[in-house]
Amino acid sequence: MKKALLLSAIFFGVVYSAGAQYYNNSKNDYSSSVKFGIGLSSGFSTGPVSAAFPEAGALSFKFEFPVAKSPLSVLLSTGYTFFVSSGGYDIGFYGSEFGVSGYGGDGQVASFIPIEAGLKLKITPRVFIEGDAGVSFNINYYSSDYTGQKTAFVYSPAVGYSFPLGFSERQNLDLSLLYENRPEAGGGYSQFAARLVWNFGL
Repeated sequence: MKKALLLSAIFFGVVYSAGAQYYNNSKNDYSSSVKFGIGLSSGFSTGPVSAAFPEAGALSFKFEFPVAKSPLSVLLSTGYTFFVSSGGYDIGFYGSEFGVSGYGGDGQVASFIPIEAGLKLKITPRVFIEGDAGVSFNINYYSSDYTGQKTAFVYSPAVGYSFPLGFSERQNLDLSLLYENRPEAGGGYSQFAARLVWNFGL
């Protein structure tokens, strides 16, 4: 936990310093409008959890607040992150000879709600790096959880590219590769994933 906090502090410090220096030495007219983004990600877990929950994904909601028309932005985000057990998770209709029927699931899904803050730095008008950190809430409904810790620190560095959308100057798509880690005493949950975020100017 201490190492993760230290790495996050160093990362945010480097990003802020680089952003400030780039802003002072450039004449780029970056947008000052606040953006709201809806994202989807898909990836695979790493570390001890990969044997029990090998697949990972997420739905995210993110606010981006530019800093004084600079390449640096402040991020606030939340969403839903999940890890799927080996063999996947299926929902189907079942019946029995006694007339009992209904819908049931096969497999398990480890579910979390992260709340994070972070920084995003545009290395060029299209290429960016970002880092988020915060708290992750375990919302699993079953007792056989991999570790069972209800709340834990979570952090997620990423690098990506922003694609403008031709039909609107106030919208763009961010495609990024990210690493997310929720360290716990029993091993925790970590993943590598590809994420696509659709951003709207507010």
